[in-house]
Amino acid sequence: MSGFRENIGSVIRFYRESNGLTLRELADVLNIPFTSLSKMESGDQRIDSEFLVRVADYFGVSIDKMLNRSLENARDSHQIQSESESEIGIREALKYILENYNRAKTAPLKNNEMGNHVRNVVKNMIAEGADLDDKHYFIVGSVGQGQWAEIPWVSLFIRDITTTATKGYYIVYLFKADMSGVYISLNQGWTYFKNKYGTKLGRERIKSTANIIRQKLNAKPINMTATEISLGGRGDLAQGYERGHIYGRLYEANNLPSSKELISDLKELLASYREIEYMMGERSIDQFNDYLLLSDDGNYLEEERDQEEDFQENIQSSFEINSLVEEEAPDKPLPKPEPVFDKAGKERWPRDARVAAKALRISGYKCAYDETHTSFTSKVTGKRYLEIHHLVPMKYQGNFKVSLDRTSQLLALCPTCHRQIHHGTDEEKERMLRKLYYERREKLEAIGIEIGFIELMKMYDIYYN
Repeated sequence: MSGFRENIGSVIRFYRESNGLTLRELADVLNIPFTSLSKMESGDQRIDSEFLVRVADYFGVSIDKMLNRSLENARDSHQIQSESESEIGIREALKYILENYNRAKTAPLKNNEMGNHVRNVVKNMIAEGADLDDKHYFIVGSVGQGQWAEIPWVSLFIRDITTTATKGYYIVYLFKADMSGVYISLNQGWTYFKNKYGTKLGRERIKSTANIIRQKLNAKPINMTATEISLGGRGDLAQGYERGHIYGRLYEANNLPSSKELISDLKELLASYREIEYMMGERSIDQFNDYLLLSDDGNYLEEERDQEEDFQENIQSSFEINSLVEEEAPDKPLPKPEPVFDKAGKERWPRDARVAAKALRISGYKCAYDETHTSFTSKVTGKRYLEIHHLVPMKYQGNFKVSLDRTSQLLALCPTCHRQIHHGTDEEKERMLRKLYYERREKLEAIGIEIGFIELMKMYDIYYN
């Protein structure tokens, strides 16, 4: 019997909290002592049928719905409470916000019941409904700080990625400004991009990362087909949410799905969120985003097979660009670039396709090893197809204080020579390196790259006793 009372009490507590009522407020309406109502909700006091009808009438629901008779065969009262509050309650919890938020905004924010509902009631519904481990996940909701938020939200974070909506990746319920609907969205922290790049460039970068993540995800959510959202807000944050959106779905206020479907959608989007966690590996948010945005700046990592072909193709398409890469002191050293980190947290060094395109143009489209070597005609440039190679490999950038990504040490090679310098025999590679090194030695020294021939051969895994 006590299990039955606890079940009924938890249902009453859910409807009270979902409607933003305190114990005292509901007790006053029902004309009973608030201490009695408290005991009923905890299962310590008997609830008669007449009182239950009064509660149901007040909240405008049926007795059947309140009792949740479909769960009468649940194994124990804990399971009944969990399923009744989450599987049945999340729809009503969201509906309460949609129907009451704009009215709540006319009252002071401090100690407003709507704040408690968004911060606590909805949070608990999500955690229980999706069976989330609070050691791995963190949930927080907000109706604003100091003043009412234009777009209230409830966010779910993987703790190892982020615990703030200003930075990183997360799942968030975003309510439209006119309360006509609520989105579930796999999104990003706009404030991070704004602070790092400024408003104008930040808007471009956050949208780029959304597009890149969308392309990389294997666990694409089946029901989360919306790749754009419109919150109807005028503030900077609303626009940030719209640009940072990756995948999601709109729930119309007048056609909210069942709680079961809402929880199912959340679990589906969680699979995509966990894949982002896997993509990040050992990297921080900054390191991961820098990696994703490399190609936006025409940069590609050395020794990345999936980027090598893109690097060479980008060189061809950038060959007409001349003024975009300015080397104010082409014969003087430049500081080495900042490293980018791969999934394992290892330092990697970016190569700028625009610098390579300039080196290609300087070459006159002749193979640096042998000008008589022929190649096919590039469809993009209309010139002889050549590939760019760093004489001193970029993977050794960490050993130098100056940049290795300079036109003075970039070689335009025909495809055969390029493969040979990487995969030929030691004798063939030494012969090529000897010619190329001594032709370029003075240029290397002028830009601060000081290296002997024996040391260079070791970089190509050529060793002689």
